[in-house]
Amino acid sequence: MQSIKIVLILFMSLGFLQAQFSKSLEISSYYDDNLFRSVQAEQDVLTDFMLGLSYQPEKSNIKFNYSGDFFLYQNNDLRDFSVHEIGLSYSLPYSKNSNDMLYFGLDYTLRVNGDDYSYYDYDQLYAFASLHLDLDFMFLTTGYNYRHRSYSNLPELTNDRHYIFTRLNKSFESKTTIILEADLGQKSFSGQEIYSTTTMDDGSGWRGGRNSSSKMTAVNSEDQQVRLNQAVLLARVSQSLHEKVGLYVQYRRQFSFTNETSYINADGYYQDEELFDDPFSYESEGYASQLTWVLPWTMKMQLAGALVSKDYISERAYISAQDSTGSGAVRNDDRSTLNFNITKTWFIKKPWIESLHFNLHYNYIRSESNSYWYDYRNNIFGAGIQWNF
Repeated sequence: MQSIKIVLILFMSLGFLQAQFSKSLEISSYYDDNLFRSVQAEQDVLTDFMLGLSYQPEKSNIKFNYSGDFFLYQNNDLRDFSVHEIGLSYSLPYSKNSNDMLYFGLDYTLRVNGDDYSYYDYDQLYAFASLHLDLDFMFLTTGYNYRHRSYSNLPELTNDRHYIFTRLNKSFESKTTIILEADLGQKSFSGQEIYSTTTMDDGSGWRGGRNSSSKMTAVNSEDQQVRLNQAVLLARVSQSLHEKVGLYVQYRRQFSFTNETSYINADGYYQDEELFDDPFSYESEGYASQLTWVLPWTMKMQLAGALVSKDYISERAYISAQDSTGSGAVRNDDRSTLNFNITKTWFIKKPWIESLHFNLHYNYIRSESNSYWYDYRNNIFGAGIQWNF
């Protein structure tokens, strides 16, 4: 709580700075009936205090950003943690067409947990560059991003990630938009020490009618680096159904170029999807759709759903709670989700506040798996309010 007070004092003091600063403060809270996404459900209420700051000098294409999230658990306060991100982005028009742009960015992220869960701490560096090109008949976006994430207390999970992507966007007079995207990615872990023992005979043989040879044991170690490679293909069709109603449907396919790996996902969900379910550890095929309806009184409603099938590369399924070795077949999950979100914005435009934003949401997750610990249901009800200054 002390860190939250310090951030609030900083936030209030920034109100006296130049107008180029934009500031936001958000408080959201939600009830989660399966906090750790497990067969053995545990309930809790989480609250997230979020501070956002951005600054862009006049007549400049550089923008600086900071965001800080402070997550507080009602029943598991030892798990409280914060995430801080600071970064900059730069946009550069490179032709007479104002839609032709180059984008660059650099972000640094730090996650801080309490002493009992400090092994989840990490710091991360993320950099990206992309080219946005208006070809008259369509838009082309291509780029590259790099991420290095370091877990100081789990060095075997420290990793580097590379992505290159190309996206085509084509709109028609019928108010239909088609998006096609292809990605290539690689994730490599820094490696872990693998120990093996070798027993050797000293060659002395039989002496005096008994075996007098001695045994020597050598310990060998090697650094086995894990590399995971994948490709992603995505197709999305968006359609305006009415002046204020839009719908999209999407197909996504993820392929792995890695046939076998020793990487195993963490066995307990902890507000970090990557540790719990690394996207590089499986192949998948999925369908998604979302309906957006712009309502009167500056309100908006969104209803979305998705069906995803995941085939894991080499992770074995646990057939029961007593299975400690993963004696089943290779893990396979079928995941369905349903999301409902409604928002309301008030534009106040006072010297001390610009707008007030309220949201109410519900998320449902159903995971059907041949692995005992990943067969679960999850309901999340939440609400939040954001002040923009």
